[in-house]
Amino acid sequence: MFQVGIMNFSVIKRSVIILTASAAFLLLLFLIIGHATPKDLDERAEEALEYCKGNGYSTEYCLLVDYGRHSGRVRFFLYDFDSGKPVLKSLCAHGYGKGSTARKPVFSNESGSFCSSLGHYRIGKEKTMSKPKGRKALLLYGRDKTNSNALQRGILIHPVSLPNFSIYPLMIPVKVHKVFGHKIRPKSEGCITIPFRKYSKVVETVESSCKPLMLWVYE
Repeated sequence: MFQVGIMNFSVIKRSVIILTASAAFLLLLFLIIGHATPKDLDERAEEALEYCKGNGYSTEYCLLVDYGRHSGRVRFFLYDFDSGKPVLKSLCAHGYGKGSTARKPVFSNESGSFCSSLGHYRIGKEKTMSKPKGRKALLLYGRDKTNSNALQRGILIHPVSLPNFSIYPLMIPVKVHKVFGHKIRPKSEGCITIPFRKYSKVVETVESSCKPLMLWVYE
């Protein structure tokens, strides 16, 4: 009986090891998938560079937001034109208005819609928000018909409590939620919201540029 007990313990121990290794493998796989760069990012960047050249924007860097991606994957990119690759990747929330869900954003240029807007933006100076009091944000000026009301709507780039890593296959919720013990507060009423640490890098790049940076939001 004692020998049978030892054998059962060995089987259980082996099973636990296999399950733990499998879980670790899946977690690593999900992180790799979630952090992977979109296949069309370089193509988008080439198009963005032509736009920047023709409209007086910086030809060193631009910001690209792909709202067509799974919200648990990185979809905000600070792209370096010289190196031909993103120097920053980040999660990015979208607005919760007009029935937007974690899976599918709804876009609008209407005031009070609480939706994100597609199109090209000029990134302005950093300002201090009134709500939450003292938080910093970058102004955005819409340059297309799809986002022309951005300034009056108060559409900004600002930091929120989002993880600094992808959470795929989970999605960014439209309301406060906990993922792996981390409280996620997307707080997007149409704004481009990213993690605090990522925001600091974006501000540093924007403020050091001789020309304004362009932000392009697409799906």
